[in-house]
Amino acid sequence: MTISTLLSKAKTQKIGKEPVVVLPLSIWEELTEYLENIEMVQSQSLKKKISKARSEKKLILHPKLKKY
Repeated sequence: MTISTLLSKAKTQKIGKEPVVVLPLSIWEELTEYLENIEMVQSQSLKKKISKARSEKKLILHPKLKKY
């Protein structure tokens, strides 16, 4: 779902002096997932961690995995 469709489904209200946006929970969850994805893509430290983890090829057996 694109940002424009999310915004078109939002209803803006004014409570006191602050504008408030009311969204259905499903749209809010999609929006937070979208923002998390953007943050992951832009994060240089996360890219380095993923690259390092992929190059390690470390094998963790099932009983040890439960401890993590």
